[in-house]
Amino acid sequence: MTRLLGMILAGGLCAGCGGNGVGLLFNLDILVVTNVKNTFEIAGVATSINGTRTYSWNTDKGQANLTIGSTLLNGSIRLEAFDENGTLVHDNTYKSGLIGAVSAFTKADGVAGTWSLRFTFNNAFFDGALVLKADEFDDPDAFSVGGTAALKVSWIYEPHWNTNQVHIDVGGMSSGKIRIRLWDGLGTLVHDVEYFGISGISDTATGSDGIWMVQIDFIDAVGAGAVTLGQ
Repeated sequence: MTRLLGMILAGGLCAGCGGNGVGLLFNLDILVVTNVKNTFEIAGVATSINGTRTYSWNTDKGQANLTIGSTLLNGSIRLEAFDENGTLVHDNTYKSGLIGAVSAFTKADGVAGTWSLRFTFNNAFFDGALVLKADEFDDPDAFSVGGTAALKVSWIYEPHWNTNQVHIDVGGMSSGKIRIRLWDGLGTLVHDVEYFGISGISDTATGSDGIWMVQIDFIDAVGAGAVTLGQ
């Protein structure tokens, strides 16, 4: 056991060398950080994590794809990302009640270079990883969450979408609702719908080319199925 703990600590210290902070939280709470060019990963081990950690991360691209790879069992993780110019390109809080992976993205018009990533943990218990990867292949911006046990939170994303249809799929839920609002590249509200009920729903929206704003409100959504948006 002592040898195993030593290996974990050594690995965590080495992985955190590229960041602006130590890659470990002691007092039985451990963060393991991998910080290399174009890829950043932070993984949690143990019972719960509190506090704020800030890291510098180098990326060749002005947008990053974001993945939370497992269930967040308790508490929350807030991620704020600032690009090379210090512009905020992501600020969402991910709370317990998630089931399965979240796949998302930072704002589409960020500036490549040295980014600042600030994580705020509030009693966060998670045994998976939160990963950012530079969008090196310029993939179409798409959002998905595997589902929710019981969730009350609002998220905002800013994709670059054109005039093609945006496809929206919302799984049914046993109670609560999910509200999805879309503002197109001209800032016009083109979609504002509350989804609820046991049956899943597919929907579409269209608007002007540019940087859109997507707001997804989970309003006491219990037993919700997958939610996806993309062109």
